[in-house]
Amino acid sequence: MSSAVVANDIAKETQEYLHAAGLNVIVLLEHARKFEGTDEKNSGFSGQNFSKVIHDIVTAVDQEVTRFIIACKPPALDAEIRALCPKINAGLFQLVQHFGRIPKIAGRTYLVEVRRAVCKTLVAMVLLINTFLYVKVELSSAIMADMPYMSSTGVFWEHCKELKQIPVDNRAAVLTIWQSVVSGLVKDAAEELDESLTESENQTTKDGDDEESDSMDEFSPDIPKDRIEEARTMYKLILSAKQVCEKVGLRCIRDCETFDEEHVVWLDRLLDLGRPVQDSVDELVAALSADGDEWKQAVRLEAAKLTEAMSNLVTLAITFVDDSHLSWFEQCRKRLDVSKHTYHVVR
Repeated sequence: MSSAVVANDIAKETQEYLHAAGLNVIVLLEHARKFEGTDEKNSGFSGQNFSKVIHDIVTAVDQEVTRFIIACKPPALDAEIRALCPKINAGLFQLVQHFGRIPKIAGRTYLVEVRRAVCKTLVAMVLLINTFLYVKVELSSAIMADMPYMSSTGVFWEHCKELKQIPVDNRAAVLTIWQSVVSGLVKDAAEELDESLTESENQTTKDGDDEESDSMDEFSPDIPKDRIEEARTMYKLILSAKQVCEKVGLRCIRDCETFDEEHVVWLDRLLDLGRPVQDSVDELVAALSADGDEWKQAVRLEAAKLTEAMSNLVTLAITFVDDSHLSWFEQCRKRLDVSKHTYHVVR
């Protein structure tokens, strides 16, 4: 990373000390990025206890970092900076060491979310150190590619706060992602398509009532007039996807009360199979507005993909869903089997 002019009066020897501290954080970062969980089966791991220890470590590091920033500002307190660097490094080492105790059986999604929070905090610390250095500590392009939205300043405390709010278990981790990335986006897509259809239908009615409207009032709806009927049919399919995602989120993920290894893996797999449902909904909506004469074929292809993705998700949901909700999922799977044949999907 290139050198830059830094407006501070930190002595050269202290700059070198700071640089070394940054390199130590890089070592911790590389270790954390590669950690995939321990193989222990009976570790007695508790997400609640883990979160409490993380909270205490981060609070202590946060206090040292606040003192560190004050010491780095002009007039720089070189002795204070040199005293604080090993304390901050030690705190971050404790953080990574504690992170390294998570067993694989805690859940893949849980591990990924905690790892992301730990790595963001470490990267933020390096970026913070770099703001006081003439010769920057280099962060690899691979590291920054994983965190494209990080800026160089003002983020360390945000990521400390995020670390203090890590999910307590795999169910909480999966549910958070499900609500935002799967169910939430499918709901948004359904609402946006409904709005587009309403606008298109209103425009069609207006055109029929006032064929000589002024050109300044012309409006091009997202859904062309000749596609409204097909779009309404696809809207019903997307509403079904929305309902399936909501049911899975509530009855399979939120209501899961068993945390053995099989159920933990089941939750991860639900998230894996939920993502294609959300992706297919987006592709189906895009196909409705596609250019060219083959738009209907594209719509039918995407509808088939969505139906298949929903069927896979519902089939997996049936594995462990509570008996009180089993009949709904079984009926849903039967309806999806019929839809598969409607869209000529080969099972």
